Amino acid sequence: MSDTIASAGPFGVIAALPKELGSLAEGGVARSIGRLEVIATEVGGAPVLATISGVGKVCAARAASLLVAEGVRGFLVVGTCGGLVRGLVPGALVHCTTAFQTDLAVREGREVEAYAPWRETWKSVRPGAEGWFLTADRPVITPWRRLRLRRAFQGICVADMETAAVAAVARLGALPWAALRIVTDMAGPLTARRFRENYPTLAPLPADSLMDLLPRLV
Repeated sequence: MSDTIASAGPFGVIAALPKELGSLAEGGVARSIGRLEVIATEVGGAPVLATISGVGKVCAARAASLLVAEGVRGFLVVGTCGGLVRGLVPGALVHCTTAFQTDLAVREGREVEAYAPWRETWKSVRPGAEGWFLTADRPVITPWRRLRLRRAFQGICVADMETAAVAAVARLGALPWAALRIVTDMAGPLTARRFRENYPTLAPLPADSLMDLLPRLV
């Protein structure tokens, strides 16, 4: 990804759920692009267009496409995820190295690497693990599905429902992107309960880290 592409326009920030946008949801100027509500604000001298896309790949791709039309310089994806390996307990931060669309029937184009300079800078302000983000159309809530995904990928991996879609739009637009998510559950039988317990306090943390990240990216 060229530095020229990464140095113009506002940063596009995408979260699936309201609390995942953290303090970016406060203040700024809200406006509609189509039926998507976007908050225009500034963080540390960096212009930002932030939005709550809604859950799932279709919503995420739609939001990303609309932000591309607004001239964003790239995408920062924030939110929650399910841990698929031991050690990724609730509260663990995970930076995305590669987003993978797990339920696409063809092999070509299923994975997109994050923009390494943005990821490394983000890690310097919010240390955490790094690994694959496995994006699917439904949450991982059964032991069989969790085991199948875990066995298919070596190393650290988490389950989510939006990142690979945003990454695919970024790749088509030759735009950089990075993602930081926080583990709320272990992607298994107790996912729904653990998510409800941890979402209110954990969901805002990745987005709030942008207050430290964005001044370094400008």
